[in-house]
Amino acid sequence: MRIIPQKIMCAIDFSDFTNLTLSYGQSMAKEFGASLTLCHVVSNMVLMSSAGQAYIASEKIEAERREDAGTRLEELAGTLDMDCDTMVSTGHPADEIARIAEANGMDLVVAATHGGSGVKRFLVGSVTDRLVKILSCPVMVLHGDAMPDVSPGDKKKLLNRILVGCDFSPDSSLAFQYGLSLAQEFETELFLAHVVRPTEHVEFSSADYIKVQEGDYLGWNRTDYLGLTKNANEPDGQRKDTLMQRLERQLAHMVPEESRHWCTPVTAVLEGEPYNELLDFAGKKEVDLIVLGVRGHSLLEKFLVGSTTDRVISRSDCPVLAVRQNGSDNKK
Repeated sequence: MRIIPQKIMCAIDFSDFTNLTLSYGQSMAKEFGASLTLCHVVSNMVLMSSAGQAYIASEKIEAERREDAGTRLEELAGTLDMDCDTMVSTGHPADEIARIAEANGMDLVVAATHGGSGVKRFLVGSVTDRLVKILSCPVMVLHGDAMPDVSPGDKKKLLNRILVGCDFSPDSSLAFQYGLSLAQEFETELFLAHVVRPTEHVEFSSADYIKVQEGDYLGWNRTDYLGLTKNANEPDGQRKDTLMQRLERQLAHMVPEESRHWCTPVTAVLEGEPYNELLDFAGKKEVDLIVLGVRGHSLLEKFLVGSTTDRVISRSDCPVLAVRQNGSDNKK
């Protein structure tokens, strides 16, 4: 099922990575024939008095900042070789971007992260981190400080190799549909990878794996998978071979027959911690985009350990497209 975004929004913060965000937003909009909106959120300004007391900036100051942001957005829009809309709002950037995206039916948000690590990232995070957690539509995260400098209108193709992380859950199934649609639109190579975790970390709920669909997989359920994985490191290599072969075939069967006329995906079954293996594989294959599903986690789990998607985003040198289940409305 092909997914075609019709409304794309670039989250613009006027940082050094603005051109990068514009380049990807424009490229995506042109390839899919989608509309493009440039959005900037003016943060609520807290000022300090001479007595050390905090107070909110006056309405006049806020209006001036909004007007200045609107002018700058219009100037940016004028540099693009396509029509686009501009929007300025005030509030917490991530929350406002999410609200605007939902209110206007956006199908994709493009944003750049400025990186960050250690205590600062642990305690505060970034606007993009929060966007990934709260946006109902997919978000393409560009790791500004790790990517080459590109300008809007550059003729080079931004996407040549796409990697989809597949764990056969509904989340990764949707991520696969996005990856396949992008690969078709941009005529890229497509890599599908599944990571078998170390035995001691294999703890999945009954909802983690979709029902297998055809041929060899009829009757292969969660218990079978866990049983095979549990014994994958035993001296009897036959069990491990069986697991790997089944996973390879399952990856291959994800690609619809009609897509094989233009796409011959490369499949890989890896072993280790998912985020490490996916990043290592992406680096070796010089991947231009990683597509991953966003799965629900408890607040405590997110705060303490994060998810595979969070970790890939924070460490990846290439863009990451994070897709969640309720972002699947534009299909053809």
